[in-house]
Amino acid sequence: MNANTNASANSLLNNLLTSYKKWIVANPQLLSDIESTVKCLSYFGFGHFGNSSLAVELIYSMPNLIVLCNDLLMYSCRCKQPKIPQFESKIKIWLTVVEYTETLLEVSAEKLWGTVGKWLIIVVVQLFKTILKLLLLHFYKERVIKSPATPPLNREKFNKDIENEEGNLKEGFVLKRSGIVVRSVKHSAPPQVRTWKALSPDINKNEKSAKNQNFDRNLMLAENLYVIKPLLHLGSMYMTDEKHWYPWTLSFIVDVVSLNIFARCALQTIFSKEDEEELVRRRLSLLLYILRSPFYDKYSRTKINALLDTISASVPLGKALTNAVKKSLPYMQNTYFYMWSR
Repeated sequence: MNANTNASANSLLNNLLTSYKKWIVANPQLLSDIESTVKCLSYFGFGHFGNSSLAVELIYSMPNLIVLCNDLLMYSCRCKQPKIPQFESKIKIWLTVVEYTETLLEVSAEKLWGTVGKWLIIVVVQLFKTILKLLLLHFYKERVIKSPATPPLNREKFNKDIENEEGNLKEGFVLKRSGIVVRSVKHSAPPQVRTWKALSPDINKNEKSAKNQNFDRNLMLAENLYVIKPLLHLGSMYMTDEKHWYPWTLSFIVDVVSLNIFARCALQTIFSKEDEEELVRRRLSLLLYILRSPFYDKYSRTKINALLDTISASVPLGKALTNAVKKSLPYMQNTYFYMWSR
């Protein structure tokens, strides 16, 4: 009886999952709109849970995890063969999950085991992330490790690429050894409408060839510095104090040196669009140092509060916005602006 019940439950779950996969493939734009709405609701929910930081972090993490799951389901439905090595893909997925939930893990550990438990989880998480990133860097020759490691899927572009690839394969077939697409006589268009153009190769050919290029030592040095920065920061904090200037200064110097090396390498190396976007994000993240202790405690806090007061007094409806920012800023500053996490 129990075996039959389990079998029927598994069959029902499989049918539901199959139906859901078909739906997300057929309605990618609607799915994106729903995900965006859930994310917006999570932002509006910020500050309405009193001191329940655990609830805040859970609500903030869930939309990102939902987007990741939907992307993976869509990818598995549309791609019969993986475009990247399976183990590399798993590393990136694990990294992404940890990046989305690391603050939730820290807050949960603090609730359960106090400050000691919180710092233990921080050390374990950062060691785990650093090891996985070093694997991507040295074994899989990832040039610039993205944050998150598995970025949200550009579903419109993805679907177009898959449709183009499927269209090419309907007209021809791929040679196993060379990867060249050969036109099929049987499935070719009539002569009067035939384009006679060569079929496009695999859409990932350029990406694969770029990955196989020899890596410059300076590029490796720059990314290694960025990857081990969290551990350097934690080590300096252990030797000094959480709000001491040494950890702040060390992290800032490592960031600047790493970006400087990348800037010099950019004169000799062509970065992909995704790599360039990640480097721009890292440059912009330098601005967050004004919100990190001890700089925030010594200088930024009074300036930011004065600016918010000015906006509140001079901008229509600005008071409601500035009051919300003032209310949430202390929590955000204490929770989100650890230099090892962001």
